[in-house]
Amino acid sequence: MKIVAILLPCFNESEGLSGFNDLLLAYLQDLPYKFELIYIDDASFDTSKDVIKKFNSKLKNINISLLSLNYNMGHQKAISQGLLYVSEKRFDSIVIMDSDGEDDPGALKELLKHDDNDLVQVSRGKRNENWQFKFMYFVYRNLFYFLIGKKIDSGNFCLLKPKLVKAANENSFVHLAAFLDNQNCTRAKIKWDRKERISGTSKMNFQKLFYHAVNSFVENAESLLFVFIKLSIFLFVFIVLLLIYILYNKYVIQLAVPGWSSTLMATVLNSLLISLGVFVIGSLQLNVLRKQSSKKRKTSFIKEAIVENWRN
Repeated sequence: MKIVAILLPCFNESEGLSGFNDLLLAYLQDLPYKFELIYIDDASFDTSKDVIKKFNSKLKNINISLLSLNYNMGHQKAISQGLLYVSEKRFDSIVIMDSDGEDDPGALKELLKHDDNDLVQVSRGKRNENWQFKFMYFVYRNLFYFLIGKKIDSGNFCLLKPKLVKAANENSFVHLAAFLDNQNCTRAKIKWDRKERISGTSKMNFQKLFYHAVNSFVENAESLLFVFIKLSIFLFVFIVLLLIYILYNKYVIQLAVPGWSSTLMATVLNSLLISLGVFVIGSLQLNVLRKQSSKKRKTSFIKEAIVENWRN
């Protein structure tokens, strides 16, 4: 029987965790897999950790573990710590999903149908945020597509194989979905609507969406730098054409050079230098980040077994 790890990062989710866990178990009980539910408590300052420690299940295919992070790292780093943990175990597949109920456990059966792929991502259907958030998300998606040439329609909810876990652990990432999009692997997608949170209001707001967007661009730094190279080429060609126009007017047809031409030339030349400067500085910074990411990362959590109904 295949063994599947489900990584469940949480931060101050005490009010909804029990309801989510019960819902998750209801969907998993009839699936022909062994599961280890791995809750990753991101140094919550409510009673989330205590709630998880009280979880119980008589389902023979379910284990439940708790990773208590030593300090608050943020959502993406919490996932990263979970990936470090599962890399030391023998799992056939790893699922990542939020523990607030917005990632619907009902999608897991469909997700696992495609586990012959290296990566299965859940493409987001309907969302439940307010119209202001939906509008800003629309702007972000289209800006990303314009600059990078890729569509963003999936988040952290996904299934991945150990080979991708290894890749994620060997390369630091700040945006998991964007990192996975850049991997060369066999992949599939399923579309599933986002659900409402089981309890409380969404932690995603405009500020966090902005940081989220910045991180997605960071993961695609090479593609973004290529945009500046294309811009530099365009500006250089424009300068050459403008220079030909000026020389033609002055020496061939002997017309007065338009006064605006020198101002335009200076503006475009400055833009060219700025674009080249961004490319050079960005390339150097990217080289530094790659050297830093090559350093072995360390675990920073305490692991506790909550339910052990099966063992490897």
